[in-house]
Amino acid sequence: MDERALDALEYEDVRGEIAKCAQTSLGQARASAMVPFAERADAEAELARLDEAVRMLYRVGAPPFAGIESLEEVVQRARRGGTISADEANRLARCIAGMRAMRQFVERAAEGGDFPLLASSVAPMADLRRTEQEIRQVVDEDGQVIDHASPTLLRLRDEKRRREAEIRTVLDRLLRTQAKYLQEPVIAMRGEHYCLPVRVEHKSQIPGMVRDVSSSGSTVFIEPRAIVELSERVRELEVLEEREVERLLYQLAAAVAQVADDFLRNLNVAAEMDFVFAKAAYARRVDGKRPRLTDGVWRLHGARHPKLHRDAVPIDVELGDRFRLLIITGPNTGGKTVTLKTIGLLTLMGMSGLFLPTKRESDIGFCRHVFVDIGDEQSIEQNLSTFSSHMRRIIDMLERVTPDSLVLLDELGAGTDPAEGSALAIAILDHLTSVGARVVATTHYAELKGYAFRNPAAENASMEFDVETLRPTYRLLMGVPGRSNALAIAERLGMPKEILERARSHVAESDIHVEDLIGKLEAASREAERMRDEAEQALREARDQAADLARQKAAWEASKDSMREQAAREAREVIERARREADAVIREIRSLRDRAAVKDHELVELRKRLEAAEPGEKRAAPRRRAQAEVRPGQRVRVLSLGQKGDVVEVAQDGRAAVVQLGAMRMKVDARDLEVVGDAQPAAAPSVTRLGGAKDVRMELDVRGETVDDAISRIDKYLDDAVVAGISRVVIIHGKGTGALRNAIRRYLRDHPHVKSSEPAGPGEGGDGATVVHVRT
Repeated sequence: MDERALDALEYEDVRGEIAKCAQTSLGQARASAMVPFAERADAEAELARLDEAVRMLYRVGAPPFAGIESLEEVVQRARRGGTISADEANRLARCIAGMRAMRQFVERAAEGGDFPLLASSVAPMADLRRTEQEIRQVVDEDGQVIDHASPTLLRLRDEKRRREAEIRTVLDRLLRTQAKYLQEPVIAMRGEHYCLPVRVEHKSQIPGMVRDVSSSGSTVFIEPRAIVELSERVRELEVLEEREVERLLYQLAAAVAQVADDFLRNLNVAAEMDFVFAKAAYARRVDGKRPRLTDGVWRLHGARHPKLHRDAVPIDVELGDRFRLLIITGPNTGGKTVTLKTIGLLTLMGMSGLFLPTKRESDIGFCRHVFVDIGDEQSIEQNLSTFSSHMRRIIDMLERVTPDSLVLLDELGAGTDPAEGSALAIAILDHLTSVGARVVATTHYAELKGYAFRNPAAENASMEFDVETLRPTYRLLMGVPGRSNALAIAERLGMPKEILERARSHVAESDIHVEDLIGKLEAASREAERMRDEAEQALREARDQAADLARQKAAWEASKDSMREQAAREAREVIERARREADAVIREIRSLRDRAAVKDHELVELRKRLEAAEPGEKRAAPRRRAQAEVRPGQRVRVLSLGQKGDVVEVAQDGRAAVVQLGAMRMKVDARDLEVVGDAQPAAAPSVTRLGGAKDVRMELDVRGETVDDAISRIDKYLDDAVVAGISRVVIIHGKGTGALRNAIRRYLRDHPHVKSSEPAGPGEGGDGATVVHVRT
């Protein structure tokens, strides 16, 4: 990659920002040395790995890199047979621990399979825990060799501490006993010697060796003879201790040399991971989006220059698909150069495997070379004008340009005669187009606007300018050439009208028409962009509504399933409760039947319990027959009373009927009647007739029936007897075991229609029958 292009596009600023995001000096060095990839596959692989790093950064944070530092020189020295210091050994141990922690963090985060590329990046790292343990057996975390590093070192240091304790004991005793000879009661160190500050006139009172004299000569520093031998032993022990420490550190260096290759490989992986996560942190800072690398096609959506970041006006740029040449026009300070740099710098970033500061995912054309002619390199020493400096750079790129190159030209043809400059610019653009390179050029020449209209491989674009405020908007308008706006600006600034009119008279009529056409194109472009923004807003709102409806539907489906499960569970509980209650009622009925002492109200109560235990909604009331079906003589049930009776008379309109209920007659609405039976057949000889009532036999035979069936028939028979006005009837039940007989007699004692009852006489069945006296 051309270094001049990197400098002109301020690529170094991106390097510096990424280096600030690195956590180690290794990552900072990688960021400072970053360059675009030479192969597209390498850049795409790096973008895929960076995508995982960004997702991991947002999900669980960045891996720890504490303790990891550049220790290649220390390891290489150990490999060559040299030794290491205790501090270097401590740093090696911390670095090994830091690299292990970084690897474990990535592996734990990748256990779900979400970060396979990062997991594969740390997979080659070797486990150096054993080397770390060997170091920690000798050197502590403060970088000091510990006493228990070896038995010899422990013995030497123990003896040294004892000797030093003896020295202090002797000195403390001398301070107390010889205080009158001392300048002050303190112990002074002179080099490696423990001395007492003795007044010069009393120096003969304390035997020992004079090690120093004060500047005034009034004090001599004497090492007492009593500790000289002890001090010599301490110094001897220090020498032996130093040799033992050197031996231990040399052993550590040998251990490090054995794993030098593994350590350097781990360090390289750690540096690469720090670099990747520094790029991920930079992507988060600039709100970067992952670009798509293409074969020479650029589609930038809402692109911003990284250096300007939030202050930049986003631009949309296309290049390389419908056209290969983009000519940008517009006023000075309108943003043409910034647009040019934005296109170039984002191209370099995409080729470097970086996310781009764009509104959404964009396309970047991967190219072999990026050639740039931006800025003024006028040189007084080399006698080069602005035009000459531009021409030298352009000539150089023309010699090296290829079809897969991106060429960025700022103010093409400027610095010379406009006619010749525009002609030269068109010739240069023709050559670049014929080569097949992608070109973005800025210019002020009106001839180049027409050139872009005529050339099918070219497209116009312009930087928008607000004539009302006399300020550029820095928005790029694709497909619209820029206007000069010189006369409009002069008019807004107060230029006299006669001068403006005279100026307009010198402008060719065709140029005026072109300016008007450009103005209309600008207005149409702004209207199209406004409508596009509204459409995008409507699309976003529709998508949000669709997503909201989808969420509501999913919630409703989940709620429906939950309610269905709850209803099924409650239904099962109700059925189980009903089943238990029914079983209890059945058991109680059987118990009452066995006791043969069932009373009518007990059966009614049991029936109510059984009906109440029925699960689900209450059964619908029996469908009533039509009023025309109620006829005299029918057996009916009055629904509102729950009593049975016989229809005596039916009104002509069929809406009401007179019903005989025992000894009582009442007029009932036909809708309140339920037909339960038709009129009885013709009466036998042993019946009596009362008015319009039906014939009823004088006896009822229930032998062989169950208690429930017999009592049901007796209940209906007594109702019929009351209606018929019969005062005495006989119920034949037989003798048998006596269970049926006893149950019937108990039932008759409490029946409301029974006045009294007694066993039948010998001629009527004896104890196998019961005579009943009915209330009439």
